Amino acid sequence: MNATLMDPRCAAGNRRFVVEAGNVDPSKQHQHEYDKLIDRELHTCRTTANRAARSFLQQGLWVEVYDDETKELLAGPFDPDQPAPSYIV
Repeated sequence: MNATLMDPRCAAGNRRFVVEAGNVDPSKQHQHEYDKLIDRELHTCRTTANRAARSFLQQGLWVEVYDDETKELLAGPFDPDQPAPSYIV
């Protein structure tokens, strides 16, 4: 869990995205309560962060996307029982 995934097709940038996936609505847990997380990935590319978020949603997991440096919530929480948004980050 929490591996940095780099995509050589993406332009190098300083922004990193954290994609968190869990089996519980994040609003029902305490802030950053990691025991309910199934996976947490760090991506250096917006495209791969989007791909990861969609993959987690397809697996039936709740998804949130954060800026790794500022910890700002960029997207989500997304409910796996609802249609996936057309734009994530």
